[in-house]
Amino acid sequence: MRLVDEVDLSYPIILDRNGRIMDGMHRVCRAVREGIDRIPAVRFATNPEPEFFGCDPDELPYDD
Repeated sequence: MRLVDEVDLSYPIILDRNGRIMDGMHRVCRAVREGIDRIPAVRFATNPEPEFFGCDPDELPYDD
């Protein structure tokens, strides 16, 4: 919830071509909690190919 509390709602959420949230669910949560019915969003015309598929999440290369 700390991430939700500290999020900057001026940054857009990212939607896939079908309108599903790819990034920014924490911004959506804050907007809903605060009764905000519109936030910035961008939407892919074509979904990008995944960089990783069928791998263990613990093996993904996350930056620290």
